[in-house]
Amino acid sequence: MKKIYTYLLLAVGVAGLSGCNGDDIDYDNSIFFNEAEIANEAASKNSFDYWLEDNYLTPYNIDFKYRMEYNESDMEKNLVPADFDKAVALAKIIKHVWMDAYNEVIGAEFLRTYVPRTFHLVGSPAYESSGTMVLGTAEGGKKITLYNVNDLDAQNPDINMLNEYYFKTMHHEFAHILHQTRNYDPSFDLISEGKYIGSNWYIWTDPETGDNYLRSDLQAWQDGFVTPYAMSEPREDFVENIAMYVTNDQAYWDNMLAQAGEAGAEEINRKFNIVYNYMRDTWNIDLNDLRRVVLRRQTEILSLDLTVPEDNTNN
Repeated sequence: MKKIYTYLLLAVGVAGLSGCNGDDIDYDNSIFFNEAEIANEAASKNSFDYWLEDNYLTPYNIDFKYRMEYNESDMEKNLVPADFDKAVALAKIIKHVWMDAYNEVIGAEFLRTYVPRTFHLVGSPAYESSGTMVLGTAEGGKKITLYNVNDLDAQNPDINMLNEYYFKTMHHEFAHILHQTRNYDPSFDLISEGKYIGSNWYIWTDPETGDNYLRSDLQAWQDGFVTPYAMSEPREDFVENIAMYVTNDQAYWDNMLAQAGEAGAEEINRKFNIVYNYMRDTWNIDLNDLRRVVLRRQTEILSLDLTVPEDNTNN
């Protein structure tokens, strides 16, 4: 099944990473659960499992997987399970900031119809051979995997970190589901035609020396893209516009356009106009309203109870 990835630039390369192929797994000494263990786990649910049933499974038919299951994991990468307390905190944050934001703007039926049926948490980052960090994957609109959960500070959650590692990814991947369901105006793909550079999106080559460096946000902005990753291909460019707009305030957006220069800002504005109209006319979602709700809900995170639920009632 084809996967869609979102990435984060790293300042250092990563080498020596290897994966496991799932053959001859010693389950007695493994972080993975075999089928018998999964069945036993179902028979002894904890209070968090009941909370997930009440808040994800019953209302949205979402299977929220926070335990490490080998058949849900990428066998080509070294991964570790999510810490239990951090999985609890992230599940509650995702519901409040991401899911309930869409509920507030467009209604619960929208999520019930289009949301992926599986959310999967992984404790560690995942890396490609290039050294780029994979922030998330989406598989056919059915499953979203979020990585690096164990870096979450559940006692003092940082909004910038949450956006960088989780919420930009969630909005990005969900936007893929939407445009795969009803496609956007194809004229979008022509605005930056000839500038998309595929898997080399993170590389900037000095035109004078020929030396390669990590591409900065500023360099992407000046080329007419909201992020370096948006330069990989048109569909990534499209969804990056949505993710960046709703997770950042107007001051950030205005600064980006100012730093982009006249040509870069003109190109970004032309593309964003198509993005905005698509979300409004196709899905009845005003991105200004969605951003307002998302940003407000971000400020409410510190007031949330992010601890393990005491019973199976809604919290």
